[in-house]
This record gives sequence, C-alpha cells and structure tokens, in this order.
Amino acid sequence: MDEQSTKDMFINPYYAVNFSPILAEKHEPMTTKDNWVKANLKLMDEMGNEEWLNRLLHILETGEPHNNLG
Repeated sequence: MDEQSTKDMFINPYYAVNFSPILAEKHEPMTTKDNWVKANLKLMDEMGNEEWLNRLLHILETGEPHNNLG
C-alpha cells in the first residue's frame, strides 16, 4: 500500500465507527461543502483537533450531537 492509500484509509471514518442509519437518508444539504470545511476548520481551531474528532465520530455513530462532550 502506498503512502496516499494509507492516508486515505486513516482519514475514512468507516474504519472506526458504525454509521447511524439517520445519516444515510436523502436530504438537501444546508450549506456548501466549502462553507462546511471553513466553519469546521474554525471549530477545530477553537476546540482542538482531538475534541472535534471525538464529536464528529459521536455524530457519525449516533446521528445526533452530544451536549455532554467537552
């Protein structure tokens, strides 16, 4: 496996969580991908990468935010 394939594997949350079925439903995005990335870069800076990643994984697993994290 080359370096890029390894990076692609590690960035994919599929290997770390079981996704909530609610996240697989068809829906209209509330924002653009570019705006989502910009907003989340700001959040990562504010809360730290580890906390942001823990919250993202929780949302992917449950389909909802967890107010008791952090």
